[in-house]
Amino acid sequence: MASEIRYGIVGCAGMGTNHADAVRDAEGATLAACADVSEENARAFAESYGTEWYTDPAEMAVEADLDAVSVCTPNGTHAEIVADLAAAGVDVLLEVTPERVARTVESCEEAGVKLGCILQRRTFGGPRLAREAAADGRLGELVLADVQVKWHREPAYYEDVAWHGTTDLDGGILLTQALHGVDLLQWAAGGVDRVAAGLDTLHHDVEAPDTAALTVEFSGGGYGQLAATTATYPQRPITLGVHGTEGTVRWHEDEVDEAVTVDGPIEDAAEPFPMGVGIPGQVRDFLEAIREDREPMVTPVDAREALDIVFAAQRSSERGEWVDVGSIRGR
Repeated sequence: MASEIRYGIVGCAGMGTNHADAVRDAEGATLAACADVSEENARAFAESYGTEWYTDPAEMAVEADLDAVSVCTPNGTHAEIVADLAAAGVDVLLEVTPERVARTVESCEEAGVKLGCILQRRTFGGPRLAREAAADGRLGELVLADVQVKWHREPAYYEDVAWHGTTDLDGGILLTQALHGVDLLQWAAGGVDRVAAGLDTLHHDVEAPDTAALTVEFSGGGYGQLAATTATYPQRPITLGVHGTEGTVRWHEDEVDEAVTVDGPIEDAAEPFPMGVGIPGQVRDFLEAIREDREPMVTPVDAREALDIVFAAQRSSERGEWVDVGSIRGR
C-alpha cells in the first residue's frame, strides 16, 4: 500500500462530516470519495470536501481505488454495507453497529480487512484515569460506578432523521445517544456480568425508547447505574463516577471534577489518548493501524462488550428480571 491512504465516507450527513474533517486533518490520508443513498446529500458533500461522489458504496470503493472507509449510516444498515466494502478489499471504521454484529465481523474476517469501531469517549483523559485507578487498586474495592446521559432533543431531531426513533433501524436511547455511556461504565469498571433495566418512551412521539435506567453488576464486584434520556431540559454533559472503598474519580465531558484517595489527591495527570481526543484521535489510530498492520484502538470484540449490555438491558426490560450478559453472546 502507498504511504498515502485513500479514504472514503459512506453516509454524508451527521457523523459523516465529523469523520471527513478528521481524515482531512490527518497526515498521510487523502479524502477521495463519498457515498450516500441520497444523490443530493452525496453531491453536496462532494462539493464541500472536493471529492468524487457515489450512491453505491461498493462502486465507490472500487472506482475511487480506496484503501479505507468510514461507515456513518443508520445503525441498521451497517451489516450489508460493511459486507460489500469488505468484499471490495477496503478496511472499515464503523460508527458502532448494534444488531447484525456477527455478520459484520465475519464479512471483514473472511475478506481479510481491518474493522475498527468508534467509541471515542475512551480517548478522554478523565475516563482513562478512572479506569487505571480502578484497575491498579488505588480506589480500593469497587463499590459503585455511574454514568449520566441527560440530554435534550427537540421533536425535529426525530422528524429530520427518522431512524433515530425507530426499532427496525436500531434507533432509541441506548443504541444512539447512550451507547458510548454504556461503554464508559463497563470499560472504566472492568466489565459487566448482569443487567436489570427499564426502558420507556416518556416524551417523544417515536416507537423506540427515549429513556433508560440500568443497574449493572460488575464482573469484579460492585454495582453500577446508567441513567439516559433525550427528554430532559436543560441538556447536561455526560458524566462518569467511579467510587471505591479508598477513592473516587469523577469526570464530566470537559474535565476531571474529583480524583482522590484516602492518601490524598491523585496526582497523575488525566492524559488523553496519545493520538488525540474524540473521533479525530480514533481516525488517526485507524490510519496508523493500517500502515503498521495491527489492530485498531477499538476492535469489534471490544465494541461487543457495550452492545451485549444493551441487548441484555432490552431483554431485562421486556422480562422484568436480571439478565446475564453472557447469555447474549453467540446470538
